[in-house]
Amino acid sequence: MTWIDHLIRRNLIQDFTPLPTTPEDIKAAYVGIDPTADSLHIGHLAPIQLLYHLAQMGIHPIVVIGGATACIGDPSGKKSERPLLPIETIQINAQKLIQQVQKLLPFPLTVVNNYDWLGGFSLIDFLRDVGKHITVSYLLAKETVHSRLESGISFTEFAYPLLQAYDFWHLFRERNCRLQIGGSDQWGNITTGIELIRKLTGEEVYGMTCPLLTRSDGTKFGKSESGENVWLAPEKTSPYKFYQFWLNQADADMPRLLGVFSWKPWEEVEALLADHFRQPEQRKAQRALAYEMTARIHGEPIAHTVQMVSEIVFGAADLGEIEALPDGVFEAVIAEMPLFRLPERENSKTIIEALVQVGFFRSKSEARQLLQQGGLSINRQRITDENQPLFGVKPLRNRYWLLQRGKKNFAWIEVPEI
Repeated sequence: MTWIDHLIRRNLIQDFTPLPTTPEDIKAAYVGIDPTADSLHIGHLAPIQLLYHLAQMGIHPIVVIGGATACIGDPSGKKSERPLLPIETIQINAQKLIQQVQKLLPFPLTVVNNYDWLGGFSLIDFLRDVGKHITVSYLLAKETVHSRLESGISFTEFAYPLLQAYDFWHLFRERNCRLQIGGSDQWGNITTGIELIRKLTGEEVYGMTCPLLTRSDGTKFGKSESGENVWLAPEKTSPYKFYQFWLNQADADMPRLLGVFSWKPWEEVEALLADHFRQPEQRKAQRALAYEMTARIHGEPIAHTVQMVSEIVFGAADLGEIEALPDGVFEAVIAEMPLFRLPERENSKTIIEALVQVGFFRSKSEARQLLQQGGLSINRQRITDENQPLFGVKPLRNRYWLLQRGKKNFAWIEVPEI
């Protein structure tokens, strides 16, 4: 099995140019990330996982934070023009992403900001040094550009592949980087960089992309059930929600997800999957991946805590088991889960009124619909009467109720202590 076959087996590769026989000939590989937000999300992780495996083969990893390219906006995968972000916002985002990236791989890596070499580039120099070597017809043939011709593409976004191409050229020249990787939508940008380096030097460099991850039902992987991004920053997605995201993946998706995201050796992945499918109801694969990813992003102590909280909440047949927990453990259970607080203690307030007031439901009609479907439970009791008072359900420790929406979504509601 060749080194590239190892990556294909893990579902990490979609497209690639002809590659050298041994990975050592590549020297260094890079992935670019534009700081269009102040945190990475899990959609960024597949190329970084690929970078991890390449580093294990002796290829030096480089991450380019696109402080300059984000000022333009990548048209890849977009049906319309991206709104331009303020440059000050982009640079703040870039600093936050640099701090995140430096914690994602367990060995030395190079993290750079392309604003350092593109920010001072004059238009005339750029057109002479870069634009002269890439023809308009070459760019028009790229799927990213071609797909936007009918709806329209500005010169700003039309020029984006040239900026990314220059990144590759700069890293090739300064750091002997010979491989660029990215998501499947980056193929056109990657090959533009390969073409520029060929025109300027005659040297051969390489490109590689990861497939777009989809679930077994065809939906795009990487968003929560509500359609929100799952962020790496704990203030944007709590460690508990992050853990639950991985825990809630379907059995059919686990071979691909473990292959892409786990750092376990392939033999251990295969053994885990075999064990999982013997007793799928125990969700061993999901639990293993949820713990591994949470520990990697948030640290072992937090991963241990949220795993404990998840097993307590999902596994406790009797709420008395939760109420009887030691104070420190009970407080950890509350702290790691979504918590809604009523501003005052009103014994006559109905469940629906309370849950709408705190924002658990957007409206009473939404709450009634869930009640009619039998999808709301409080303290393990199915709620069917929209007029039932909240205090008609006995609270835990005189102030907490465990909310359950559907099969997987849990939260707490709290009233002020007497």
